Amino acid sequence: MPTVKIELVIGRDKNTLIKIKKLVMDSVVESLQLPANDRNIRIIEYPAYLFQMRPPYEVLIEISMFLGRTKDTKKKLYQTIVNSLEKNGLIEKEKVLITLNEQPLENWGIRGGISADEIDLGFNVKI
Repeated sequence: MPTVKIELVIGRDKNTLIKIKKLVMDSVVESLQLPANDRNIRIIEYPAYLFQMRPPYEVLIEISMFLGRTKDTKKKLYQTIVNSLEKNGLIEKEKVLITLNEQPLENWGIRGGISADEIDLGFNVKI
């Protein structure tokens, strides 16, 4: 049930943005062992004068997710994302900065406003 936000400068064509979105979300689903349809993702583009990152970074990926994954799972997540983007000729891995925002289950209101710690999520967070 993570939410993924990809931020970058305006300039890539629609098909490239769709590929980036798909590859990042596929990497998240694979690495976090989520159901295939668990996809909450958005891309935000900025004019160059409103987006500044320390070189070599050009793309910021922020993933908000439930607290509980191991360090090894997080490392796999980072590597899966950047390797997929680079392998597909979209973004060099050194240009991607990934941040995780982890929150306890009770901080998520889902499925009609139910606290996430009170329902069966359909996947394991402790991986």
